Amino acid sequence: MPTASEMIVQTLEEAGVEYVFGIPGGGTGQIFQLLYGREDRIKTILVRHEQAAAIMADAYGRATGKPAVVMGQGLFIGSNASFGIMEAMLSSSPMLVLTDTSDGGSAQRPANQSGAGEYGSIDLPNIFKSMSKYTALAASPKEAVLATQMAIKHAVSGRPGPSSVVMRSAAIGGEVDVESPPFIHNAAGFLNTAKPESAPSDVQRVIQILSESRRPVLVAGNGVHVAGAHTQLQELAEIWGMPVATSYKGKSAIAETHPLSVGMVGTYGQDVANRVVGEADTVIVVGALLRSQETVRERPDIFDPRRQRVVQIDIDERNAGWSFPVEIGLVGDAGSILNQLVAASKAATEANAAQRREWTASMAPRKDAMAFYDDPAMHKDSSPVTPQRLVSILNETSAPSTVYALDAGNNRTWMAHLYKAQEAATFYCPGGTAGMGWALPAAVALKLVYPDRPVTAVTGDGGYMMTVNALSTAMQYDLPMTCVVFNDNALGMVLDHQPRGQEIASEFYPTDNAAIARGFGCFGVHVEDSRDLPDALREARDSGLPAVVDVAIDREPSPDDWRADARRAGET
Repeated sequence: MPTASEMIVQTLEEAGVEYVFGIPGGGTGQIFQLLYGREDRIKTILVRHEQAAAIMADAYGRATGKPAVVMGQGLFIGSNASFGIMEAMLSSSPMLVLTDTSDGGSAQRPANQSGAGEYGSIDLPNIFKSMSKYTALAASPKEAVLATQMAIKHAVSGRPGPSSVVMRSAAIGGEVDVESPPFIHNAAGFLNTAKPESAPSDVQRVIQILSESRRPVLVAGNGVHVAGAHTQLQELAEIWGMPVATSYKGKSAIAETHPLSVGMVGTYGQDVANRVVGEADTVIVVGALLRSQETVRERPDIFDPRRQRVVQIDIDERNAGWSFPVEIGLVGDAGSILNQLVAASKAATEANAAQRREWTASMAPRKDAMAFYDDPAMHKDSSPVTPQRLVSILNETSAPSTVYALDAGNNRTWMAHLYKAQEAATFYCPGGTAGMGWALPAAVALKLVYPDRPVTAVTGDGGYMMTVNALSTAMQYDLPMTCVVFNDNALGMVLDHQPRGQEIASEFYPTDNAAIARGFGCFGVHVEDSRDLPDALREARDSGLPAVVDVAIDREPSPDDWRADARRAGET
């Protein structure tokens, strides 16, 4: 009879799982061993820390729509990897977590490193339940196999997310009785489900609302990325002449060079996006939760259901009408519903296109007047480098197809606010827990997905140091991505909010982050002057190695300068 470990690996193959990220440990070592010789089907990536494993699986899941495996010993997956698992849960990223309880063979005796949940051990099942869509505790070999199959199904069904299988020691290596029920079937058969659409009558209601509207606008969120619905979103916008704003996590749902793009809405967004959304009489929200960041704490001059007709499209009916009441919520896959709306729109727009023509034509002059993705500081060279100038140089020197992974802190705020995405589906960012240290491991995983495209991580020096070990993994697997570090020797966002002369726990010992990179065998260069930055970025990209461009950043400019203006604008 086959063992549970053998059948788990077989299940991964049947489900089309391509990558395992992790560190062998505990009972999972048996599963890792069985992956040997299967590199043509399942590739195993050895990370240096379980946090990096979960971040890589999160980024891979976002980019492909398929779950990767995070695997390792229970206590360390339940603690170290929780950073990436929680982000995946809140960002709708499919992921499969495989781990063990390390119970030593008996949950009723003291055991070292046990996570079985009984007296004297850590309660891993409940830890995973708190941050997973689905959690199974497998006590027998057959349960371990069946739970893996169901975990994969849950990870990709409905709103995607992480699913976790926690296995007792006896379950992982034990033999599976395949001759008696419940029988074990090919895992692929559990995944053959169609994406849900909306009722045709509800689609027609939305078409009627749009037909009656003079100033419609689309607000695109992370759900567009999850559904891979970028083409459908653009087509619907073009049919109706609707401007498109995005949430932070929806950034690059449409190329921000497109005439109908008005950029990111919200606290960190573009003034033109806030104004256009605020003037809209109809707001079509696609896969966005409308959190306080997007609504600027529910500023009524931006979003106001008392004067706007709100239509919300979401895979989860609880999300449609969560922040604001809606005239109608279309529940289903964003791509499927946008396809329905596109098909139903083509004939409906002809009779009343004139009433929206002035609204559509006003977008270009509005963007010119409101400095769309522009700032005077973006054009001024200096030493140290201003964050605005750094973003500008990235805009000028990056290929349009460059894929970006953002981090947390001021660095991501400057990027989100000022970088103009030149193509759709090119921005990935942590926005669930939105924790520091996400960008670098995420960029390593994104290079696996996009081997022929430039991939760039943008991080602060604080986030860089949290997960710098990912550079070693990038070297080992020949993944030449670039990491740009905003180095101000501080936790910039923390420092900005501390009284001058009373700074505490916010400043770092000066560090040459490029030298650290060279220690891993990577390319590394430190830049003090913005005039040297274009050549440094070019050398990094041409090096053929994982590369770090460490940029000395001027501390003085603060996102609060314009973030506060965005908040005050709603009070005047």
